Amino acid sequence: MLSLSIGWGIRGNFGHEFGAMMPGLLCAVAIALFSGREDWRARVPFFAIFGAIGWGFGGSMAYMPTISYTQSGHLPTQIYGWLVVFAIGFLWASLGGAGTAFAAVETRERLTHFFQPLCWVLVIWTLDELFFSRLATWYIQAHAAAGFDATEARQRNPFYWLDSDWIPAAEALLAVALFDLWRRRFSKLQWLAVYGAAGAAAGLAIQQILSASGLLPQLLSALVHPQGDLTATDPATGAPFAPDGLITNWPQIFFDLGPHMGWILGLIVGLFLYFRKHGEFDCGSGLIASMAAWGYAIFLAGPVLLSNVFKNTGGFRMVPPRGDNWAFVLGTLIGLILYMRRHGLRTAADVSLLSGLIGGLGFMLMQFFKILAIMLGNPAITQDPGTVQAWSHWRSTNWHSLFAEQGAGLFYGLAIVLPMAWLSLRTKPTQGEPRVRRWTEEFSVFFILNGLLYVNLVKNVSDWTRVQAGGFRSVPLTMKAPLMSFWEMSALGWFNLIFALITISTLALLVAHRRKPLAVIPNSWLGKGQMFFLAFLWAIVIGNFEKALVSFTDRRLVTEALIFVNALIVTFLILACAPDAKAVQETRSTPLPRRWLLTGAAAVLLFTFAFTAVTHSVYGDQRDGFGGTNIRFGPKADWRTRPIQLTRPHR
Repeated sequence: MLSLSIGWGIRGNFGHEFGAMMPGLLCAVAIALFSGREDWRARVPFFAIFGAIGWGFGGSMAYMPTISYTQSGHLPTQIYGWLVVFAIGFLWASLGGAGTAFAAVETRERLTHFFQPLCWVLVIWTLDELFFSRLATWYIQAHAAAGFDATEARQRNPFYWLDSDWIPAAEALLAVALFDLWRRRFSKLQWLAVYGAAGAAAGLAIQQILSASGLLPQLLSALVHPQGDLTATDPATGAPFAPDGLITNWPQIFFDLGPHMGWILGLIVGLFLYFRKHGEFDCGSGLIASMAAWGYAIFLAGPVLLSNVFKNTGGFRMVPPRGDNWAFVLGTLIGLILYMRRHGLRTAADVSLLSGLIGGLGFMLMQFFKILAIMLGNPAITQDPGTVQAWSHWRSTNWHSLFAEQGAGLFYGLAIVLPMAWLSLRTKPTQGEPRVRRWTEEFSVFFILNGLLYVNLVKNVSDWTRVQAGGFRSVPLTMKAPLMSFWEMSALGWFNLIFALITISTLALLVAHRRKPLAVIPNSWLGKGQMFFLAFLWAIVIGNFEKALVSFTDRRLVTEALIFVNALIVTFLILACAPDAKAVQETRSTPLPRRWLLTGAAAVLLFTFAFTAVTHSVYGDQRDGFGGTNIRFGPKADWRTRPIQLTRPHR
């Protein structure tokens, strides 16, 4: 619990998928080390990488508006807010639990085989990270005058689709398709061309028929609509919002390719049918395909198509006008659970659901504690100047970090600890498994200590070089090499160079250890796991402090100092309190009791109405005065008054 709390507090500073992977890694490794099971300790690298990946999915969801809903003072929005706070917590923790359980229960043979398609996906995603933004830049420069960036103007990106990860999901499907062809040594490749050509021809014919019959405009009118209320008044201009100034429920690239969309969609359908009939999707690649395909199914069915039905209430969207990647995450979870149930991993699927239930309830509880904390001396409640002044320092505390991040992290940790304890008693030990594909262990260590650390710590450079209050930079934008005035690089360039040297060093040590074990590496799996855990823990704790140091204030103490203290506690616990190895007595493997899920559902409803009642009784219809202002329903709803506009900064 402390491990995930530390990582969750740090995640708040680094953000998104890469940031969310760090707490998942720490928690999963801590569980393996404290389980007392030697078979789990021998899988520490696998617990690390799959625990990280599981928690990483949730980092793509917009969750701050859900918190803001609960503090809005608008009764329908508050009730809805508590429900979606649970939903966000459920999705985040369920995939985190699934990744941790997958590392524990899957056979080593199948687990290590899975690294083959996983590496194909990671390679495609890396190429995307390196080159895709340049492709989008080239495209928009060739077709329009307005540019875009990755933050405030990302809606101008022609590939922007409700701020979702549809491109990475498509790339994952592409990767497993290429992997399947490679595994089959490109057998039946001729049928790939046949299916693709037939699908493209059929799609082109359908588009031409619809166009010739005059049905195409009607179809587009039914499927496409601007994401906003065209009858509402733009506060900035006093006039109604212009339809062509708003984003739609489809990406711009589809409209740019309009005359070609028939054969393109037909080609995609043809390729799908080919792989449906001839694809083998072995080595676990079917898991990736199932997750990505279900992600698309839920995203298209929900935010994209059902939004046309619910357009008068902001669409079938969780936090409009913010992103809808929750639908991809939900689909990913459904695809994962279905795959696990089909492949003898029912216990892991049960862990996923139980983790989601506890995590969602914990997130609700921590948000409620935060609301209670900010009631004291709140000007929205009392007008007495003395009371307001007496509690001013209390109110200045970073309550969001304390409860919604580090506090939620504690409950997220509990959401993994309890189900994994339940799982430990329902799975037989796997000692004596052949240690096949050792390279997967080394790959996992390298992925964590070099890949995951880099993508997070490189974000520090922008903080170091940013102009701070007072007009100074902590680190210059460019620096010359010592003794060589002709060699000058940016701060980012120097960071990348040093990290490249660290990466080369790591690879060299991994190779040396394989040839002859290094004396510094303990012989026991417990010792190896402890060393790995502490190396990563203190790397991110120090990296997090470096990020905050350039603009440090007393408000940061509740974040950085508490993280540091908790890291010291965890260090002691990991080194001094890990239990000795013990025999595991497997009990009867029984499905997750349905009454647990029903009890959890009842608790969600109880929390929702109890927390709403308390908050509304204190603040009434007014906001509590902290955080952003977000409304989901009514004439003042965000999607009505502040929709995403192409000419304004993205919210």
